[in-house]
Amino acid sequence: MTCRILILEDVPFDVELMEREIRLSGIEFTSMTVDNEKDYLEALENFKPHVILADHSLPSFDGLSALKIALERCPNVPFIFVSGKIGEEFAVEALKRGATDYVLKSNFSKVPIAIKRALREVEKQKELERARKSLIKSHWQLREAQRIGKIGSWHWDMEADRLSCSEEGMRILGIKPDEFSGSIHELIDRIHPDDREDFRRRVMSMESFEGEYRALMDDGSMKILLFRAKVIRGPGGNPETMIGIKQDVTEEKRIRESLEASLREKEFLLSEVHHRVKNNLQLISSLLRLQSRYIDDEKSLEIFGECQNRVKSIALVHEKLYGSRDNSRVNLREYLEELVNEIRGMCNGKNIIFNLQLEDMDAEIDVAVSIGLIVNELVTNSIRHGISYEGAVTVKLEIMDDGAILKVSDTGKGLPEGFDIDESQGFGLRLVRFMLERINGSISLEDGDGCNFVVTFRKGGL
Repeated sequence: MTCRILILEDVPFDVELMEREIRLSGIEFTSMTVDNEKDYLEALENFKPHVILADHSLPSFDGLSALKIALERCPNVPFIFVSGKIGEEFAVEALKRGATDYVLKSNFSKVPIAIKRALREVEKQKELERARKSLIKSHWQLREAQRIGKIGSWHWDMEADRLSCSEEGMRILGIKPDEFSGSIHELIDRIHPDDREDFRRRVMSMESFEGEYRALMDDGSMKILLFRAKVIRGPGGNPETMIGIKQDVTEEKRIRESLEASLREKEFLLSEVHHRVKNNLQLISSLLRLQSRYIDDEKSLEIFGECQNRVKSIALVHEKLYGSRDNSRVNLREYLEELVNEIRGMCNGKNIIFNLQLEDMDAEIDVAVSIGLIVNELVTNSIRHGISYEGAVTVKLEIMDDGAILKVSDTGKGLPEGFDIDESQGFGLRLVRFMLERINGSISLEDGDGCNFVVTFRKGGL
């Protein structure tokens, strides 16, 4: 950086000597010389010097007047007296009034030294000012952050038994700064009587702690405060300081309790919905059973029975949801075990063994209903059409990384030759295909004795 030097001097030879010494010292500079007040004022305005070198006495102007003007207009610019007639009393007076330094004209070689020293001091002052502004800004940001977050900090010097609190910390406690004496007991006494002893014990244990405590305000209101405290120990391991924060969580606590109450209400309502749906479906099943008593046609009676079983399988899902903690998911293993147990009643004297190999899996309600209807159709077909007198039906559920495989097989006579599951127009298999579309699943046949259906689907059903 090129240093701009303003020289207040009326002797050109002295100016030449000063500039020579400055140049020899290696300082890069540009200078302007003035010898009266008018030019001096104009130079301060337009030249904007980094350093001012001034004689103490000129024909129409003087150094102390120049110093006063400089302090008013550019107080951070170093002002150095360079004079041949400066005495000790004048030098002391000049420094008192704000001059940076002084140099005798008999020793011009010290001028660059004084300039460098002055510029270093200016840079230090700038750094200090930057640090001060940064500190003020950080303090303001911390204060605003505490205010926004309703968080106050506190510090207890155990050796001096002195408590200090941030501005927000005292506001949270309802303490006026001019009424705060700095005692730890002022903090303890604000705690609700029912919580106070526990809080006192935690503080006086001189160990780090965390907890929520109620605090009483002067107007009789109550706040819920979250305290977090940490103990700082000295070289010998003895506790010296406890630092911590207190946060007003009254509103958050109220909102949390309200949400929890709403959630409990929602769970209760969902549970009641599942209960009522289950009851209505059971009513429909009962009506179908009653109506079937007036049907003589065997085929129609079979259709009524199948419809009744389908309604039961859906009702069973809602029954499982009613008794579950999660009103949106069903344990598929438990559900299929109960469903197959219901279907056993259709054996009508046939000797059929049911083999269940089911892994644990939680499924969404749509997936559970679809899988339940699929199992109902496939197992019912095995009982009614696959096995003539005796045999076995196997239902197997395997969990995969991104889904599951359901296998329903029997030891019956199997399907007709050339049977195409995708082209089958039977209502049961058409229903199976429809249910699989709902959960993004697929069905295929495996080779082997009897009939072997393989259903694949994703856990989420999408």
